[in-house]
Amino acid sequence: MTICEDCFQEFVHPLVHAGMDKNDAFERRYGHHARRDWDGSSSILTFSDPSLPTVRVHCSVVGTTEGESWQWSWANKNIQPHEKLDIDKVREFGEENGYDKLTSPFLESDDYTGWEMTAVAEHVLNALGAYRFPTDCGFCYLIYRKIEEIQAPAIEGR
Repeated sequence: MTICEDCFQEFVHPLVHAGMDKNDAFERRYGHHARRDWDGSSSILTFSDPSLPTVRVHCSVVGTTEGESWQWSWANKNIQPHEKLDIDKVREFGEENGYDKLTSPFLESDDYTGWEMTAVAEHVLNALGAYRFPTDCGFCYLIYRKIEEIQAPAIEGR
């Protein structure tokens, strides 16, 4: 059974706000870092700043946008299996609940699609937050699986 578009929006709208709350809580706890670095080989996003402790976040890639198209990471052969850990569970959730947007490899995309799909992944996988960074062609959306605060190295002479 396919769920209507309005019904899907009723489902996803509070999830987007829950994701925003998680990201606000992350920034309140760890601060706003000047730099971020994505290491796809380890699926780790590192936030660093000279005045804040470094934060290392183990992530899963949810999907990417390019132009007006969204692609789920589970359907993207260019994204390695270790980078999209557990994202198949989002597709399975879509199959179980009749949410076609979660089972279609590609979707027409606007400014909100990536965040909406990421919010669903956050919900299904009980993720700790989410992040989006620019790519050469669009954006890459991630969810946080584990967050580690790394203490800044001691400064000599202190």
